[in-house]
Amino acid sequence: MSFLYINKQAVMHSIQELETQQVKLNIPTYLLNDIDEITEKYKVDRSEVLIEAAKSYVASIVEQDVHERLYKAFQEVRQMRKGKTPKTSARSLLDEL
Repeated sequence: MSFLYINKQAVMHSIQELETQQVKLNIPTYLLNDIDEITEKYKVDRSEVLIEAAKSYVASIVEQDVHERLYKAFQEVRQMRKGKTPKTSARSLLDEL
């Protein structure tokens, strides 16, 4: 079973989601050289390095999105406490989280 960790919570994937697909990537030479150094040092193949990098990137984007939505919700709560924002707006943002 494969897990993607988002905010320290494991997200399980189905067997179908774990199937791999071949893709063509255009990567700058310097970056490919860095990847190759990692593959030699840690005895892994390029695919493993790229998969781990992609998982890390996706998790950071998801986490950043959650933080942005929380910040927006807190700002709306602050405005709501000042009587400037309808309560339903902040509530709906918190419900999304």
